[in-house]
Amino acid sequence: MIHRRAINPPTSSTGTQGSTRYILSQQASHRRRRKAIRRQIHNFFESKQEALAALVQLISFLIIGSCGVVLFTKLLFGVNVLSSSMNNGSPRMYHHSMWSMNDDNVHQKFKNNQERIATLFDRLPSSNVYDIPNAMPHIGDKSDEYALLRKQVDPMTLPDIQQPYEFETMVMQHSNSDQVSYDIYDCPDTPTMGYPFEWHIKDIIENWPPDDPNPRPKIFNGLCVFDFEKDHAKAMRYRNAELPFVVVNDPEIKAAANRWNSPNYMERMLGDVKHRTEYSESNHFMYWTSPRGGKKKNRGGKPRGAMKNDKTPIDWKQPTKPMRMPYAEWLEHANVTDLELGPNKPHWYYRLIGCGETGPEGQCDKGSSEYLFDELPFFQPKPSLYIVEPEKQKGIHCRFGMKGVIAENHFDGSRNAIAVLGGERRYILAHPNQCENLAILPKGHPSARHSEVDWSDPDYEKFPKFKEAKGNEVVLQAGDAMYLPTNWFHYIISMSMNFQCNTRSG
Repeated sequence: MIHRRAINPPTSSTGTQGSTRYILSQQASHRRRRKAIRRQIHNFFESKQEALAALVQLISFLIIGSCGVVLFTKLLFGVNVLSSSMNNGSPRMYHHSMWSMNDDNVHQKFKNNQERIATLFDRLPSSNVYDIPNAMPHIGDKSDEYALLRKQVDPMTLPDIQQPYEFETMVMQHSNSDQVSYDIYDCPDTPTMGYPFEWHIKDIIENWPPDDPNPRPKIFNGLCVFDFEKDHAKAMRYRNAELPFVVVNDPEIKAAANRWNSPNYMERMLGDVKHRTEYSESNHFMYWTSPRGGKKKNRGGKPRGAMKNDKTPIDWKQPTKPMRMPYAEWLEHANVTDLELGPNKPHWYYRLIGCGETGPEGQCDKGSSEYLFDELPFFQPKPSLYIVEPEKQKGIHCRFGMKGVIAENHFDGSRNAIAVLGGERRYILAHPNQCENLAILPKGHPSARHSEVDWSDPDYEKFPKFKEAKGNEVVLQAGDAMYLPTNWFHYIISMSMNFQCNTRSG
């Protein structure tokens, strides 16, 4: 406001009246001026409120519109475009069916796992040749040689691996009230009582003798078969209930199987590195560890230094011979005709080990195969259908079997996720409650955790309870996976030359 200087009023009475009128007029002018200023201030704030309201409405519209786009995308394509993986911080589109339940919990698990990795592990120096899709910064093969291989192969359109067999399932006849029949290809949303359906193992191995790798048209399959994309939420419920099941149509497993079956890919990836190999004079492979105390024996025939709980028989002999050889040499042994095969002829069992977080630079095994964590991203140490507790993962192990190879019945002390990436494998499974019927070798025996019974020729007089043992079977073909809970028994037959990889997570 501009303050004007006042004029001295006249001293006469007439001047006094004029002065009064002048003062009144000045006061009225001041009042009008104050009203005008108040009106301007009111109009200013009223316009700001309208602008603020408009801004809020615009933001709300954008948020609602974005949610609508996400919802439309999820409904139309079945994916959540806002989700992101931990792989180098790059975004990844997760299948809607995979994460529609407990999204907050899933994302929190991913966040916790990222923090765990950042705290415990350093980023490995990576190759400048090529960025491997889905690679993790702290594990995997960072060499230029492997990066060049993937750079050349990844852009190719490789043919899909074909599955040659289709099997019918035996009728689920109710032998007791605890079992309920179901369609393995359309399983209930939650596990039924007595799942998975069981038959007598005696019937299973008589219908299809283990020494014969050639398939039968009908098998005793009781495991649910879940489509990775359509049945993911259902599969998670079975996994959370710690029950076995099969997964088909996982795109990452299919992509790995296509690479591994493309010409010369395995030769280039494995190179001349010598890997663990087991040799057996028959098709049977019984896992074993060296008895405590080494080769020197005491007077009682036991290894010197053996502990009190050592259960090694005096006449025990190691069932297989360990050695190392490059992939090309193993392939020469394995890739033979049926005329050169047979239960009583020599067999070789090949093995790759990827250390992962147990030794990011390959410390867990000589000539370790760290590229397995790049080849098989579905087995990386992060929360997924296959990995329950990433921090408890024990690497990735791959076993390549020649046709006819049998891995004797045994159990593992942690959850198992298994994928077949080439060929076919038959698995005969049994619940942990069948332990007493399976004649498991005790702790302290070199082959502890394994069945003493020869399933190819069971001695029912020596092992009468084996007649009562129950289980089921499943055939995994290239591109298939199986979840096997802790302590479940499995007996494995190679139906053809095959590649199988597995990982354990708590």
